[in-house]
Amino acid sequence: MRARAAYGLLAVAAAAAALIYADRVFLDLPLYAGAESSHLVYALYGKTLAARPDLLPHAQPMGDALFGLLIRALTYVTQNLAPWLRVLGATAYFGGLALTLASVRVSLDRETWIGAALLALAYPYYRFAAAALPEGWYVLLLGAAVLATARLYGPRPIAHAALAGALVGALTMLKPQGPAVGVAFLLLAVADLLLGRRDLRIFFGRVAVLAAAFLASVNLLQLATNQAASAPFSFYLEHRYDALLAGAVTPHGWVSGARGLVAMASACVMLAAIPALTGLLRIEMRWRWHRGRGRFFLAPHETTFLLVLFSLASTLAVTAALSTGEAANPSRIWGRQFEALIPLLWIAAAPFIGEFDRAGGRWWRMAMGLAAVVGLAGLAACLLGGITPRAWDAAALSAFSLEQPWAAGLAAAIIVAAGAATALRSWPVMNIWLAAFAALAVLSTALDVRWERTNATDRNALSQDLTTAAAIIEQRPGGVAIIAQDPIQARLAYLRLRARPITILTAPEPARLVEIDTVVAIGSQAPGADWRVAFGGPKVTVYTRQTGLLASPRASVAGAGGLLSEPGSG
Repeated sequence: MRARAAYGLLAVAAAAAALIYADRVFLDLPLYAGAESSHLVYALYGKTLAARPDLLPHAQPMGDALFGLLIRALTYVTQNLAPWLRVLGATAYFGGLALTLASVRVSLDRETWIGAALLALAYPYYRFAAAALPEGWYVLLLGAAVLATARLYGPRPIAHAALAGALVGALTMLKPQGPAVGVAFLLLAVADLLLGRRDLRIFFGRVAVLAAAFLASVNLLQLATNQAASAPFSFYLEHRYDALLAGAVTPHGWVSGARGLVAMASACVMLAAIPALTGLLRIEMRWRWHRGRGRFFLAPHETTFLLVLFSLASTLAVTAALSTGEAANPSRIWGRQFEALIPLLWIAAAPFIGEFDRAGGRWWRMAMGLAAVVGLAGLAACLLGGITPRAWDAAALSAFSLEQPWAAGLAAAIIVAAGAATALRSWPVMNIWLAAFAALAVLSTALDVRWERTNATDRNALSQDLTTAAAIIEQRPGGVAIIAQDPIQARLAYLRLRARPITILTAPEPARLVEIDTVVAIGSQAPGADWRVAFGGPKVTVYTRQTGLLASPRASVAGAGGLLSEPGSG
């Protein structure tokens, strides 16, 4: 009876979350305005911005060539680009979870497999997958890498290395954390060499084929996206690596990165110490048993577990290194960059957790429950030190933000209760943490909805005003300028106006408006006395000249291109 009631509550929560995020599919403007608009603008109008970097001086190329290729491909088949990107991103995310589940299916009984699937679905990372972001596609490719490792790592090492290298190349062209998966593959090969295989030929063969396949993959993707492969042996790292590679990170940047690493590591201990420590303990116990009894080889589900664990650890290190260049915002926890790996790790460790559950190890349960609480204590110290998880930057971790003390208290109570139940009760550990993740999902989703509604009025007003501005611009052949102090709003306007503006300013500059016929001003003063208001909205004012142009308008590099007229302009 209790089980039916619990599954009923889960079904209600899942239905509510599905309705909330399905409704967001139809938003006109990006919800995560900074990140989504950057991806869309550079995918659709990359050539324009390469020729005119002064247009959006605060924006930089995203290093997401594969995601940009997907965006441009969609423009050939639909005019509803953003909704389809959100739908396909969510589908890709759930597909990545399914591939990871398939990698451990043979090692799990039906009940445990269903429990692992429900736990992964309960983790609230899907909010970022259902957006115009590469997160869902990243999880899909990572799930493919996990499944390929389960199937090919032992019996066909060279074929596995070739496929792994190609996937790492694709991941690198999706997100700056992509190289972390390549590091994880190398660490897996080292662990295999040291623990039992002890075959240097296979080890060096793996590394060489992995590197060759990686370079081939990134070069082919460069060619597919019309980007010159002028340095075929470089790693195609995006601009966020520049300061690291140039040795230009400031001491304050290193401190910021270290604080972020401690916060991220504490969060992972809180949410994922149980699968991480249980999997390592099970492999260590089997390795010790084999000593003196014969050679030890990693089992398929052990290789997938180690791959996901090494990927998580490497992603934390890479994200912390990248955050050294974000010293201006040292309070971020960067949950969007690593939280997707937490449900994957629980799936990969499900066979080991099931074994220890059945064995009824009291000391194991006490240690696992304590580990989660220790992670909570570490995260709490970081939060008191100024780290702030936000709805646009974290999934389950957003529930712990001290900006909402009541929510943070409830979230901490959920972790303490789950840790206590793990240590003191005999309930299945997967079920305990399924309930914990579902509770955190409800809490973080409530905060996410509150954040979205706080910005909804301004976002809807801006969307409606830009729609009107676009209609006015279509009727005027002259040059168009945007005046906006906020670079994100300037980027949104440039995207919504389909690259028509040939000048983007932060304040009126008459000398730069001599060839402009229409000005779209967002929260800015009038451009001058010789301009009249053609439209005045809550967020946007459109000005047109009262007299003729002072100079012939310069043609926009993008022409009058829109989402369908300029596919492949990245």
